[in-house]
Amino acid sequence: MKVFTAYFAHETNSFSPLPTNLDSFRELAIFRPGMDPEAEGQPLKVAGAFYDEAKRRGDEIHVGLCAHAQPSRPTRQADYETLRDALLDDLRAVSDGLDMVLVMMHGSMLSEQCDDCEADVLARIRDIVGPDLPVGLLLDLHCNVSEAMLRAATVVKACKEYPHTDFDARARELYELCARAANGEIRPAVAFQPLPMFGLFQTTREPMRGLVDQAMALEREPGVLSVTLAHGFPWSDVPVAGAGVIVVTDDDPGRAAKLAARTGRGFFALRETGQVPLDGVDACLDRAADSPPGTVVIADMSDNPGGGAGSDSTFILQRALERGVDDALFAYFWDPATLDLAFAAGEGSTLPLRIGGKIGPGSGAPVDLEVTVRALRLDATQAHIADGGATALGRTALVSAGGIDIILNDIRQQPFTPGGLEACGAEPWRKRLVVVKSTHHFHAGFHERAAAIIHCDAPGLLNSDVHARPYRAIRRPVWPLDDIDETDLPPVFTC
Repeated sequence: MKVFTAYFAHETNSFSPLPTNLDSFRELAIFRPGMDPEAEGQPLKVAGAFYDEAKRRGDEIHVGLCAHAQPSRPTRQADYETLRDALLDDLRAVSDGLDMVLVMMHGSMLSEQCDDCEADVLARIRDIVGPDLPVGLLLDLHCNVSEAMLRAATVVKACKEYPHTDFDARARELYELCARAANGEIRPAVAFQPLPMFGLFQTTREPMRGLVDQAMALEREPGVLSVTLAHGFPWSDVPVAGAGVIVVTDDDPGRAAKLAARTGRGFFALRETGQVPLDGVDACLDRAADSPPGTVVIADMSDNPGGGAGSDSTFILQRALERGVDDALFAYFWDPATLDLAFAAGEGSTLPLRIGGKIGPGSGAPVDLEVTVRALRLDATQAHIADGGATALGRTALVSAGGIDIILNDIRQQPFTPGGLEACGAEPWRKRLVVVKSTHHFHAGFHERAAAIIHCDAPGLLNSDVHARPYRAIRRPVWPLDDIDETDLPPVFTC
């Protein structure tokens, strides 16, 4: 079987102050045909799982463009088109005799002139390969699913877990479904139940854990090929933003529609209880002080670079200093200018630094500290949540002031594992408090050893006050902006 695969992803925050251009993708490296897909450090991510599955099966696989950028504003239009067209050129070059196409995208990618980049790319792929060739699309769980995506693809799936630890498994499933479709063994029938809601639904805790388990049990029923819980991306200001349920059956659109509607109602019923309780900064610091012995992890959710924030907000740091907290570690502060000064001074030096507070109002005010430079690194990495591959943190500096350690870096990235902090010279498990600029992906690496995990709603860019976000394009009504119930659910879409 001859297969083409590509990876082109950006989680776009409509409200982020950070621009996105070609250099944003180059920062994390861009893979092109002719490069060795088995070489260490290639930016394949989930496309690598498609590649590995093809090799396992003995299929002929061609890897096209693989590129992603850290979450930020909509991509500059010319740069989006440059990358999109490169992917399409790669496909055209191998299209003769092709049996299927497998593409990984995020599901919330926007450019300056396109509100649905996934659908745009898929439609152009479909123009190249024709109406019948199986085309599979794998998405991040925080996707906004559109009818245009579903019409252009044969099967659309997303990962099921948050943190996203299951991409490889979902990639293999999608490969299998598209291969069976290519061989004429199945005829995928797709139904989608849009859900006018958005939020952050963590699958490591109830009641979301049970809903995911129910979806996986449905997939084991004869004739049910796939069930996807699309959580939506809360910082997308586009008409299709929101959650939903995709069900794929084997040539049974009626059953797909019924299952999508039923599962969708169950998901919608959990819109409030499915989200983790949040506290403000002082309440979280109080809870940390009262926690059992050991290392307490506070998630600085509102400054998560994985959601488009600057990763330089100072709200928790400032209050910790004011309260006399003296046994803490903060990671990672994205602060290239301050990092330059730390490197210029060198390890062991003491100097005044102005830390954080540089990107905008969501970053707070800079914090002035007299610090000692404990460690400088040029090659620190952490294991990525999606595939465990080494992901560069850029230059890093571990600086200390009054018992508080701070990791500065110049590739904006949330902490996934304690190993990433250790690679920067820190000792997280020797600290009473570790503050990570992450919403939930850190959980997979930290939860087994942490004395407690506390989710903090600081006043940063990604804070929970949805009514303060300047939505203009999102379709209304939508929960929690509007008070709606099950009677407000849109009809199921089938294709």
